[in-house]
Parts: sequence; structure tokens; C-alpha cells
Amino acid sequence: MSTVPPPMGPAYPPAGPAHPPAAPAYPFQQSHESALPVLPTRYHGLWHSPRWRVWRPVVGALVGGVLWFAASTVAFVVAMVIDVASGRSTAEEYYASLAGGGGFTPALFIANNVGLACSIPIVWLVARLHSQPIGFVHSVIGRFRWRWFGWCLAVLLPIWIVFTVADTFLEGGGLDGLAVNGDTVVLILGILLTTPLQCAGEEWFFRGGINRLVAGCFPQRTKTLGIVSALVGGAVSSFCFMLAHMAQDPWLNISYFCFGAAACLLCYRTGGLEASTAMHIINNMTAMALMPFSDISHMMDRSEGTGSPWSLLQLAVIAIAAALICRRARAKGLDVVSEPEPAPAPGPWPQAVMAGAPQAVTGAWPAPHPFSDPAAFPPPAAYPAPAPSPLQGVPPVPPTVDGAGAPQAEPPR
Repeated sequence: MSTVPPPMGPAYPPAGPAHPPAAPAYPFQQSHESALPVLPTRYHGLWHSPRWRVWRPVVGALVGGVLWFAASTVAFVVAMVIDVASGRSTAEEYYASLAGGGGFTPALFIANNVGLACSIPIVWLVARLHSQPIGFVHSVIGRFRWRWFGWCLAVLLPIWIVFTVADTFLEGGGLDGLAVNGDTVVLILGILLTTPLQCAGEEWFFRGGINRLVAGCFPQRTKTLGIVSALVGGAVSSFCFMLAHMAQDPWLNISYFCFGAAACLLCYRTGGLEASTAMHIINNMTAMALMPFSDISHMMDRSEGTGSPWSLLQLAVIAIAAALICRRARAKGLDVVSEPEPAPAPGPWPQAVMAGAPQAVTGAWPAPHPFSDPAAFPPPAAYPAPAPSPLQGVPPVPPTVDGAGAPQAEPPR
């Protein structure tokens, strides 16, 4: 029987996968925790995500409180330096007049507004402590809804104009004592440029910060937990809002608390800070419409007796405005809950972690073996001719068969 010798030359490597996955000695698996709630969640509960930890609201409250106090202190010192340097008063008179409920100046008014406006970046920082983009401080869709904000301003402005006119002539004494003075221009510019930022800063700090720090401590798995967390967060933030105004009159305290509660309700029903910020801006701007033409030295006097039951009318106006905005948000189909964050795309194959030799896990494929690329080793043009066999030309010996058909052994030679 003839045998065909194997072809000479290098063996052609079989084609394989370009990047064979090597089994790691210690499997490496990256975990993913969403920065947003995995269930549709209202605005107040956005900070309770899979990344929530008990230390986050504690650190956030400490950082936010310290920075807010520092900004307010710096603003007050700057205003005092400006007033003392301009000869408006001495440092001793400045402290004495403020302690007695007077001594309020345009510099202090503007500095107070700027200090409160600093609450906006402070809350952004607290949001980053919760590993969330700062856009979700504004609303549940991750951005400030400017068209919705403009609609709220347009609807609320005529309501507050009617209330301000009624309040001025029925309870405030009319236009008596109003006149242009040396602070008129400065106050007009200060109101137009800094009051909207001051209102936004308070909304960011109390509704976007304290409200969500407290409400975020509650899981948002069920509707009941969501409502309970909204009530607790709204009550705490409204109480802090009332204390921040440092009023000693019970009617003023009731007014401040109810205003804060209405603002929290708007955040809950509209899914963001736009509506509450618009209401706050309209309220403050209309209340300060006549301030540039009057004496503002006792503007911040909130001692007992400065309030009256007349403030209940303002609470009625706030309730009507909140009802209109909530109804419009429902009719408009405004987004009031967050969308769950999509699952992350599968990452690249991780490298093996070799036992006894720590390596950096980069998540990249290992470099392909040179033999895995057929183009690197093309087949030879022709194989060499096989060597002649030593049995070539010798006829084979046929086997002999006996009667039984069994092959006979060949005799030795």
C-alpha cells in the first residue's frame, strides 16, 4: 500500500476569532448605580436614588448651611463697609440701628439680595454631592422650562397687581409720603437687577434644597411614601423659610409659612421650581413697587405688631394663584415625574486579572495573536515535490489463501 507523504512547509494556522476572550483568573464585574430614581418620581424625591446614602443629606445640610451663612455674612460686611465709607453712618450706629429694627440702607438691601442669590450655586453643589446633574435641581426633566416659567409670570402678574393696589389703598394708607429721593435710582436698579435673583435663590435653597434633603430620606417606592415624604419635606422647609425671615409677629409668621407651603405644593404639582419662582418674583417685585419713593430705613422691621389679619387676604390670593397654575399644568400635560434612567450599554470585555500579579483592569481586549491574522502568513506559492519512495517500482506481493480462506504467513526470506 502506497502512502502519500505530508506536504512540506509551514503548517497554515487555522483562522480563529480576532479577539478571543480569555477567561480571567478573577472575574471582574463593574457595578452600576443609577444617579436618578429607577421609578417615576416626583420632584421632591429625586435625591433618593440608588446612590443615596445616609451621609449624603447630612453632609449636604452641613455644607449648604455653612456656605449660606458665609455668603450672608460676607454680604452684610460689604454693605456695612460701603455705608461707613460713604459717611452714611458709623459702625456703632449701624449695629444700633439694625438692632432697633431700623437702619436699612440701599447697600444693605442689594447686598442681602446678592447673598441670597448665592444660594443657587450652593444648591448645585449639594446636588453634585448626591451625584446628580445640576439640571435636575430645576425640574424633573433636567432643565429649566423657560416657556412654562414665562406663562406663570404672565398669569400671576395681573393677579398681584390687583392685590397690591387694594393693599396700598385699603390697608397701607395710599400714596401719602411718596417722593423721589437720593436713593430712588439706586433702589430701582437694585430691585430690577437683584430681586429676581434673590427670589430664585430662596426657592433654590428652601424648595430645591431643604425640601428635597428631608423628603429624599424616604424611599419613593409607593405613592403613600411619596405623599408622606412630600408633606414632611414641605413642612420642614416651610418652617425653615419662616425662621429665616426672623419675624416676631404671629401674623407674619403665618404668612411666611403658608407661602412656603404653597411653593412646595407648586413644586409637587408642576415637577419643578419654575412656578414657585415666578410666584415669588411677582410677589416681591409688586410689594417693592413703591419702595424707591419711600423711606426704607424700617423696611426690615418685623417686630410684634407689624403684621395684621389683613395678611389673610394675601394667603387667599396665593391659594387662587396656586390653583390656577396646578390646573394649567394638568391641562398642559406637564411632566411632573422623572423618567427612569436607561440601563447602561454593556461595556468592553475586561482583561483578566492574573493571580499573583496585580494588573490594571482597563476593560480593553487583549492584543490579537499574530497567528490569528491569515493575511500575516499567506500560503506558499507551491509546495516542494515529495521525495521518491524506496519501494517505488517494486511490485507488491499478493497474499496466499488456503482452502479455508485464511491468509498464509509469508515464509521468511
